[in-house]
Amino acid sequence: MGRLPESVEVAAYYVVSETLANAAKHSRASQVQVEVEVRDRALCIAVSDDGVGGADAARGSGLLGLKDRAEAIGGTISLESRQGVGTSLIAELPLDSSMR
Repeated sequence: MGRLPESVEVAAYYVVSETLANAAKHSRASQVQVEVEVRDRALCIAVSDDGVGGADAARGSGLLGLKDRAEAIGGTISLESRQGVGTSLIAELPLDSSMR
């Protein structure tokens, strides 16, 4: 596979960089895992950490901005962050978003 549509590459960059920055700043995690794969005409990004959890998109502009960025190209972001368990973020960015 060659290059992805520019809008997907840009959104993916921001998803990964913002999520890693949040983990470094807030989670007190000892490990962060990033997985990226193309599946069913979408770029799927999963970022998870073993930190303190408790992330809430309603309390911070960074996670809300990521959600807005993904939705602008027809994608989705889901977040699970239970206290004491860590945080997992999954982004699905459609590869045909350049036509939106």
